[in-house]
Amino acid sequence: MIRIPENGLLYHGSYVEVSTIDLSLCRDGLDFGKGFYLTSSLSQTVSYIPALLRKAKRRGLISEDAEETGVVSVFEYRPNPKLSIRYFDETDAEWLHFVASNRDVSLFPGLRRQYAEIDVVGGKIANDQTAVTLNNYLAGAYGRPGDDRADRIAVELLEPNRLKDQFCFRTDAAVASLRFVRSIRYESAR
Repeated sequence: MIRIPENGLLYHGSYVEVSTIDLSLCRDGLDFGKGFYLTSSLSQTVSYIPALLRKAKRRGLISEDAEETGVVSVFEYRPNPKLSIRYFDETDAEWLHFVASNRDVSLFPGLRRQYAEIDVVGGKIANDQTAVTLNNYLAGAYGRPGDDRADRIAVELLEPNRLKDQFCFRTDAAVASLRFVRSIRYESAR
């Protein structure tokens, strides 16, 4: 079952320390929509840092010859009963449709509206191993997205990938439940 861990510690990988969260800087088109993404897995965060650095260089956020090594920012989650939280415990059709709708806004608009007011969304992560399957699904390679056959094929292909968790803090109220604890340099966290 996917839940924010009892110790409340969550990790965010980047090319810089993130001690203050600004939702206006977050990108659209990610799995659970626009928001600040964290995971309960330090090892998952560390494993993504090289890819994050490559993306930052491609986007011109850091220079090509920069010797940036990445940073893991550690946050403590302080539960707030007023927050609306939705957890996707399974890699199922609803999870697939929600991820697809956030990556392609023309798909499943009703589902996007249904989740528009949710403060925190947690669930399995569509990492680089699953990106090919999701892109094929979005492109209609398994049939029309939303058809039972297309959904079944995509979910079956995603199941073996041992997807980890991610939590998207989508509102200012959600972000207010996070407290920056410390940062860990990439080379120290490996």
